[in-house]
Amino acid sequence: MIELEQAVALAKQHLTPQTKTERLPIEEAFGRVTAHELLAPIAVPNFERSGMDGYAVFAEDTLAATPERPVYLTVQGSLFAGDDPAGFQAKPGTTVRIMTGGAIPKGYNAVVKQELTDYGEKTVAIQRAVTVGQNFAPIGEDIRPGQMIFPAHSRLNCESIGVLASLGLTEIEVLRPLRVGLLATGNELAQPGQALQAGQIYNSTTFALAQYLRQSGSQVVFRLTCPDDPNQFVQILQQYADQVDLIITTGGVSVGQRDFIPGAIRAISGTELFHFVQMKPGTPLMAATWQHKVILALSGNPFASMVNFHLLYWPLLAHFLGNQQFNLQQRQVPLLVGDSKPRHLRNFMRGQLTPAGVKITPGGHHSSVFHNLVDSNCLIEQPRNQALALGQTVTVYQWPQS
Repeated sequence: MIELEQAVALAKQHLTPQTKTERLPIEEAFGRVTAHELLAPIAVPNFERSGMDGYAVFAEDTLAATPERPVYLTVQGSLFAGDDPAGFQAKPGTTVRIMTGGAIPKGYNAVVKQELTDYGEKTVAIQRAVTVGQNFAPIGEDIRPGQMIFPAHSRLNCESIGVLASLGLTEIEVLRPLRVGLLATGNELAQPGQALQAGQIYNSTTFALAQYLRQSGSQVVFRLTCPDDPNQFVQILQQYADQVDLIITTGGVSVGQRDFIPGAIRAISGTELFHFVQMKPGTPLMAATWQHKVILALSGNPFASMVNFHLLYWPLLAHFLGNQQFNLQQRQVPLLVGDSKPRHLRNFMRGQLTPAGVKITPGGHHSSVFHNLVDSNCLIEQPRNQALALGQTVTVYQWPQS
C-alpha cells in the first residue's frame, strides 16, 4: 500500500494538463477557465463622467462659495447618462447640469452635487466649494486600457462575466473541460425507477459524482452501470476511450472473487499506477492508465467511494486546469462535536465545517452509509493510531463549495 499523497502524485503524472481551447459566448462561460491572459481592450469608463446628480463646474469658480454667499454660475443646459456632451463648451463662469453617469463636457473638472445648490435652471447658486476631481470619474477609473483583467487559467465567476461585458466582449477563449466517464459496476445494482430484485440495491454513487463533476465544470461523457463482467467492462472502455480524459469506476476493485477490474485492465495491457492506499475508508482505491487515459477505480461502498473521489478528483482537476481554486483546501480547526477511538489506518470522517470549527457528522460512519453525507461539507482526518477528542485541533479537507 502507498500513502495518499503518493497516490495523488502518481495520478497527476499521467493526466496531461489541458491545452485544447474553445471560444464561448460570455453568457456560457461561467465556471470555465481562461485559456490565456486577458488584457483590457478599452478603458472603463472611456469618458469622464459624473459621480452623482449635480452641476459640472470649474472647481476654481467655486472657491468662495458658502451658504450665506453662494457663487452664481450660468447654466448652459442639461446632460443625462448616454447624452453626447460635444454640444457644450466649458467656459469659466458656466456650468452644465448633469445626472449620475453623464459624460462631462471636456474642460470641466469637478461636479457639485445638486443638494449644495438651489437647483437653478438658467442660473444656479453654488453653496459649497468643490475641489478638482470631486464627484468626477476619470477615464479608466474602473479599468485602464491594457490592464491585466484575468491571468491565464483564471476561473470565471458571476462577476467575471459582468467584467467581460463591461469591456464589450461577446466571447472568450477558455480551456476545454475535463471529460469524464462514470461507470458503476456490480450485479447488485439496479437503476432508480426499476423494481428491486432479491439482493439488489439502487445505484446511487455515480448520481452524486456526476453532480460534483458538472458543478466543477467537467463534462460527464457517460454514466453507465456494468455487471460483474470483464468483457462488458472492456467493451465500454473501448467504446468511449477517444471521448474521455478520465474514467472513474466504482466497485469491483478489492480482492473478492468478483472484483474483476484489476484483472480486466491488465488483460487489455493497461498499466497499474497503484492499488491499495493507506487510508480508511476506500483502501482498495486503484489507478491505472490505458491508451493514455487515467482510470480511477474507486471503492464500491458509497461513502468510501466519495472519500476516494474527493481526495483524488479535486487535486487532479486543479492540475488539469492549472488552477488551484479547484483543489481541496486543508485547514487546521478545533473539533467542536464528536470523538473517535484510534484506528490502525489513516481515517477520514464526515464533517460539518463551521466558522468556529468542525463537527463530526452524527449518524453511522460505516463506508456503506450514505444518507448523512447530505449534512457534510468536508472530511476530517484522523491520523493512524491516534484518537480524536473534543477541543483537539484537527485537519479538515474541504472541496470547492460552488
